[in-house]
Amino acid sequence: MRYVLHLYQIEAEAMLRRSLLAGRKRPMLQAVTGFGKTILAASIIEAARARDKRVIFCVPAISLIDQTVEKFASQGIHCVGVMQGQHPATDARQPVQVASVQTLQRRRIPAADLVLIDEAHLRFRFVSNWMRMQDWQAVPFIGLSATPWSKGLGKDYDDLIVAARMPELIDRGFLAPFR
Repeated sequence: MRYVLHLYQIEAEAMLRRSLLAGRKRPMLQAVTGFGKTILAASIIEAARARDKRVIFCVPAISLIDQTVEKFASQGIHCVGVMQGQHPATDARQPVQVASVQTLQRRRIPAADLVLIDEAHLRFRFVSNWMRMQDWQAVPFIGLSATPWSKGLGKDYDDLIVAARMPELIDRGFLAPFR
């Protein structure tokens, strides 16, 4: 089932776009659990693909690969290859690649015009080093996190974008209230 973005997701995507247009290359989107960050990422990828851009979506664990690919497929993004061992969706020719940090550490990173880092607050040393590599300086890296408070994130990301906050999403009926 294809999800239509909610207004709060559209607003977050617009804030990211403004950040990138202002010259920022490393924005971090803070959005609460349940916000729909993967759905938002699919919309960002769809916009990038409309301009024939190549995208890497990096997850912190292999266990998140299949659910990410499934979520992208539900949003109509089928041009996805998976970088993981003998995964049935492995296809380096696809313009969207989903990979774990661990796999990217051990392989040649494919060329990309945009990189999205899921759970960016985990701040893997490899990702920090990757962002600083000369060949990747011009490529935007968008961090996604519910909790971007890890020490040192300011060294990797140059703009913190705070999406709709939990009380707002509860008040608007998008999240269940606390008990």
